[in-house]
Amino acid sequence: MALALIGIGVLALAAPRPSARQYGIAVDDSRALAFIRAMGVRDLVIGVLLLLLASAGRRELLAWGMVASAAIAVVDFAVVSAAGARTGARVLHAGGAIGLLVAGLAIATLR
Repeated sequence: MALALIGIGVLALAAPRPSARQYGIAVDDSRALAFIRAMGVRDLVIGVLLLLLASAGRRELLAWGMVASAAIAVVDFAVVSAAGARTGARVLHAGGAIGLLVAGLAIATLR
């Protein structure tokens, strides 16, 4: 999950227009690309933080970090859904939220 978030963030920084479609955001104004890049930085930082928690062996903190990150994906889902984004963007955000939540809870329950 951490590597996926890092990849999404790097892609948003390197290619914001295609990333906008994945995020479910229509970019008619080139100034809006700054927003896409900011979202990319957000995803990149979350991915790096999760990777650091995983590499530190702090399983409980990693689990809670993933659960907290799922909240971001839920809000992203709500925003793009309210804006009438295409189904693919909604599925991407919902899948991310579910994946983070399930993985976080699975890690939290491992003994």
